[in-house]
Amino acid sequence: MPVSLTKSLLVLTSLALTGCVAGETVMQETTRSLARTAVNGAANHYLPGVNVSPYTDCVINNAQTGELMQLAQYASAGTNGATQAWPVVRSIASRPEATQCLMQSLTATDLLKVGGAAL
Repeated sequence: MPVSLTKSLLVLTSLALTGCVAGETVMQETTRSLARTAVNGAANHYLPGVNVSPYTDCVINNAQTGELMQLAQYASAGTNGATQAWPVVRSIASRPEATQCLMQSLTATDLLKVGGAAL
């Protein structure tokens, strides 16, 4: 194979792989965004009066890929999605790493409001 053809194929392959990686990144960001919507909805429903933003961050940052995908599916289901998402959210929130995050991120008042409902 001529050198110029080989270089061209390498460049095309590199561009194709870059496109795949970029597509993967977009998919991960979209999944995380949808999962965040579901966690926010569930937390707002089950933890009234709590600033759910830090709570959501701790849950999302401690979720596994499969859990993020599952939560993302609940994002478009409205109130029913919040009900469906809540057991997954509680499971993630009860992990030691997530609990530590919550202890560091939530205010004392919000920690009291969350109590046993979210952990």
